[in-house]
Amino acid sequence: MEVLATSNFQPDVIIWGLRIGEPVIALSGMLVSLVCFNAWFQLGKSGSKDDALRLSRIFFLLTGISTFIGGIVGHAFLYALPFAFKIPGWSLGMIAVSALEQASTVRSRAILGDKMVRIITWINITALTLALWFVSTTLWFPIVEIHSAIGFLLVVLPLEILLIVKTRSRGGREILWGILLLVGAVLVHLLKISWSVWFSFFDIGHLFMCAAMWKIMLGTAEHEKFS
Repeated sequence: MEVLATSNFQPDVIIWGLRIGEPVIALSGMLVSLVCFNAWFQLGKSGSKDDALRLSRIFFLLTGISTFIGGIVGHAFLYALPFAFKIPGWSLGMIAVSALEQASTVRSRAILGDKMVRIITWINITALTLALWFVSTTLWFPIVEIHSAIGFLLVVLPLEILLIVKTRSRGGREILWGILLLVGAVLVHLLKISWSVWFSFFDIGHLFMCAAMWKIMLGTAEHEKFS
């Protein structure tokens, strides 16, 4: 194995003639996708046709695909691909967050009422459409982060808190822990907390994301018990 110094966050390596960019970052990103695919599979075992569960499974499936694409296109082989190849992963990630927003919205129907659910749904669709259009025309990644922050902190978080207050939902508590872990991943990124060049803030953030996805899966499963 040959280590190739680059201007990337992590040196590239060459294995059997194949150059792999930011190898540990790519690997830890794909670990997130494995956790998401497992969550999608586990939640599908119930066979339930509940809308909130279906939307949550869409969240995990699309997040898994998004993070897998991110690991391959965004890190491992970014040197060989046009930057625009990142758009599919970014777009699927935003659609995934919107699906989770809708899952919490549908789950809260008995408290919110049908009219409020329709209003939140249309706001969700409109925000997603605008975000997808903007990111595809500008290739500006922060819009992906902004969309995710709004989705998790301004939609999922208050709705799950509402469910906890009104129903003492244990599922809501698990999902709140998941959101807290996602905030931790963001803080690690912002503060650039790294153990070494081979285990950077990207990798630590990805581990926080793995734990977050696991907690959101547990919360979804707990909600399903009482749906």
